[in-house]
Amino acid sequence: MSLAEPPHTMEIAQILMSLLHAWGLDPDLDRVCESKLGLLRPMVPVCFGVVSRHGHMAVQLPSCLGAWIDSFAHMPVDHMLLSSNLPPELVAQEKLTRLFSSKLHWELSTTLTTNHLLSIVALANTLMSMSNASFVPEQEVARRMHRPTTRTPSWGGDEEREEQIAAQQAHIKQGWSLLATLHCVLLPDKVVAAGAKNFKRPQVEMLARRWQHHCLEVRDAAQALLLAELARLGPKGRKALVDNWSQYLPLYTHTESINPQAAQKEPAEKIVKDPEEEFEEEEEEIVRKPSSIAELKRKQTTAVVLLGVIGAEFGQDITSEGAGNKRRKDGDSRKSSIVEGFTLSASNNLARLTALALTHLLLAPGSARLPAHTPLRRAAVDLLGRGFAVWEPYLDVSHVLLGLLEMCSDADKLVPSMTYGLPLTAQADSCRTARHALTLIATARPAAFITTMAREVARCASAPSGAPPPAAALALQRGRAEVLRGIELLIDRMHHEVAPLLVEVMDIILHCVDQSHLKSKGLNEVFPAICRYNQVSHCPATRRIAVGSHTGQLAIYELRAGRCQSLAAHTGPVTACAFSPDGRYLVSYATSDNRLSFWQTSAGMFGLGAAQTRCVKCYSTAPMADVTRLNPARLARLVWSSSRSVTLMLADGSETRFNI
Repeated sequence: MSLAEPPHTMEIAQILMSLLHAWGLDPDLDRVCESKLGLLRPMVPVCFGVVSRHGHMAVQLPSCLGAWIDSFAHMPVDHMLLSSNLPPELVAQEKLTRLFSSKLHWELSTTLTTNHLLSIVALANTLMSMSNASFVPEQEVARRMHRPTTRTPSWGGDEEREEQIAAQQAHIKQGWSLLATLHCVLLPDKVVAAGAKNFKRPQVEMLARRWQHHCLEVRDAAQALLLAELARLGPKGRKALVDNWSQYLPLYTHTESINPQAAQKEPAEKIVKDPEEEFEEEEEEIVRKPSSIAELKRKQTTAVVLLGVIGAEFGQDITSEGAGNKRRKDGDSRKSSIVEGFTLSASNNLARLTALALTHLLLAPGSARLPAHTPLRRAAVDLLGRGFAVWEPYLDVSHVLLGLLEMCSDADKLVPSMTYGLPLTAQADSCRTARHALTLIATARPAAFITTMAREVARCASAPSGAPPPAAALALQRGRAEVLRGIELLIDRMHHEVAPLLVEVMDIILHCVDQSHLKSKGLNEVFPAICRYNQVSHCPATRRIAVGSHTGQLAIYELRAGRCQSLAAHTGPVTACAFSPDGRYLVSYATSDNRLSFWQTSAGMFGLGAAQTRCVKCYSTAPMADVTRLNPARLARLVWSSSRSVTLMLADGSETRFNI
């Protein structure tokens, strides 16, 4: 091909998709594939094969050619083919193709089925993410998309064409989505309905090893296929997988293995630390005793991922309220999906052992045998985030969060490569995975995330000034941007859950933001998300921040002195507080005790000594009706109309002015 010729990428993709699609299983989808997506129905039988990593080709053919021909002879007559005016030989070829593509080759090999499904799902998702990725000839697409209309005025033609383009793109994306759904979810039932008696299911082992494949499209396809297959297996099938693979799980106390079987074969650090190429190798269908150390390594890496996926997706029987062994109210329907061994009451406590292995892979320092950025380590990071509700009782949450922060500390430098669609480096991929895991943990357990970060902030603040900073402080310092991103995400998505922890949130924010910005800017400019709470007020004139807590305390941060003063202001949660414009007074209000209080801070004599804050005036307010039905975040707002007058604006629409 000369340089002047256009690239044939889309033509090659058209051929591949046409060969990989399972024709004949869904006639409606077949028509969509031909008319909307531009796929070409094969008119001759297609044989599929597998190329090994050593370059050998294995072509998969039906095991009994006579049975194949016999079944072909007894195929039902397709009236659509007879009425298509095709020559008899083409009709016969079409029937033969439908038989082979819709039923026969899905009964040959689990390896073939797995590779076939991975290929077509990954390609379908890729084409679905593109704009107008149809194989219909360009002239035909242009004619359909830009068809002129006589009912629309000339000045509205552009809008009409845009609507046609949007509708065309929506139909194309829907077609690719249906194609991916057929092969990812519906294929086993469709193949069985077509008459297949021995459908070869996808290998969960092969899919588990591609859980964090270096190609994002293959990774997404493997994850979708594995989750669909695990759900299809049901509780008994998942229980059998757990029983088969739990014997290969490398178990740890800190960094040493406590697995006697692993110790007999090879030290644990040699077994688990598996390079990328070993993690992605093929594996046999049947779980059997490993014949070599290399095979034992592959089985152990597969066991970590597979048990981690089963535990994360099907082992969550811990209630969101953290009630220990108490199950959800709909526990009868949920018990059937929980795998034995991943519960708090299980005798072998497989969740604890899996959590230890995943944590080890996250925190183990990079070495020649376990590099810092491998698919296995990324899989452990991803599964820690997905199944945090299951692993949390057995984790040191501080170590896990700090390890994730360390891994995504260079996000600002690495993440832009994802934004512009550039190939991801191994480091950028690890950073992306760690950032996603942090998001999952924060949204799954917002209280645990906030309190753990606040505890680490307090530990850093109490460290001696002359001593070298500990590793935790360095990780927190490097990951400040990610911590702030997580806090902002929680405020956006889980506003009410963050409200009881506003003091801890403010501790984290003041530690992570640049304090110099608060000298010239207000808190609503430096970190605007926190100012959505009426319990937070910032006075730039005096450089103080007041936060009303859920316990009725007022926390007053003096940014100049770098200290915090706590006052017992109310008997219940503080609803709102606000500094006066000149900063001389602070007013607080609580619906729990129906009281509004004015506070004044006075410095010591001659400016020496600690500042003292005292209540200078207190008012009783009328109780609000139906407080429980109102939005807690909008119950009340305090607005200063002058330096000595404040207006209390309640959610029921009433406004009351109070003077100091």
